[in-house]
Amino acid sequence: MVPEIDPQNLPPRQIDLINEGRRLEGIDITLFGYFGGPELQGACIGRMQLDEDGQLPASNYDSPEDRLHALVQAQLLRGALRRSIPIVLDGIFEDIFALRTLETTDGDVGAYVTSAAARMVDTLPRAYRSHYTSGFLQRFAVVLSEVAAEFELGWDRARTFAHGLAVYCLARSGVRHADAEYGTKLGAIGIDRIVSGLLEDTDALQATYQRTSGDDDAASSWFTPYDAAARVNPYLHPEGQPSTEQIDLLEHQVTSEVPEKYPGTSRQVALRNGELVDISPYASRHYFLCPVAVEQAVLDALDFTGLPPDSEWEDLLLYIAWHGAAEHPAWKSYHYIAPGFEGEKAYVALVAGIDELESPVLTIQYVGEVLDES
Repeated sequence: MVPEIDPQNLPPRQIDLINEGRRLEGIDITLFGYFGGPELQGACIGRMQLDEDGQLPASNYDSPEDRLHALVQAQLLRGALRRSIPIVLDGIFEDIFALRTLETTDGDVGAYVTSAAARMVDTLPRAYRSHYTSGFLQRFAVVLSEVAAEFELGWDRARTFAHGLAVYCLARSGVRHADAEYGTKLGAIGIDRIVSGLLEDTDALQATYQRTSGDDDAASSWFTPYDAAARVNPYLHPEGQPSTEQIDLLEHQVTSEVPEKYPGTSRQVALRNGELVDISPYASRHYFLCPVAVEQAVLDALDFTGLPPDSEWEDLLLYIAWHGAAEHPAWKSYHYIAPGFEGEKAYVALVAGIDELESPVLTIQYVGEVLDES
């Protein structure tokens, strides 16, 4: 059922709620079901989906009055969301204080969680009530604060289950407060519009509220990021996540790393018999601080064999290699396409290794012929 709102005759308190919602600059009202009129379609088209007739949803407004009704409803929802922030945060801080007091005095924590005195904790999933300690709620309070800040600065998505749960708690509290204090009659539909507008997937949230029991692992996983590359407050997730550099390094090691062809003593043998050519004097100009050699097969593929010493073919090999080493200093190998003077190209790799004295060395190794640049 669509809430009964008369956009042409809003009471002053609802106008105040709309104006308060305008302060929440990180939330676009298109998230709450308003798709704008013709003048806004260009700005909102990234959020739209075409209907079954291939038309923009904005075209489904039967009249200017319908469009105004949708606009006012979305604005009221945004105002309700902003009003919920101090209410929810005040409530959870009071719950934390009460629970800490009961924990210190061996009071009945479980009884408080289910009592009328609870301000916020009673809105959390019932299946996990045995896990709601003051320490647990402190972590959730941090999540609520982060979500509230992102509503102001720019909402993207929920990074953990707890962030999605915080969205629901703020939406529920805000809509109920708006209905009671501002007479908005947004109801359950309003809560659903906020939650579905801000969360990509609500299935896990719904399933958690439907459970009758929950274990410790599930509760602790609420603060674990969905995405390994997502950054999360260390207070929420003390173990931390692998950095994006670590993830890139691991993926590179598993899928793309090239082994050293001439490790240890075999390097000197290869230099003596001509399999490797030492270009260390030139490499030092490119800030390589260790010996660098290039495989003769690379020189043959690029038609560099037999060129005079002043041809500076070394620059063509080393310039790209230096950028790869600078961008991925932890990698053991870096692939790139080396150019020749006459359009020749070879697929090569800059490979890190050690010589017979276990000192660091670099080798430009031939990987293969370039058949397709892509």
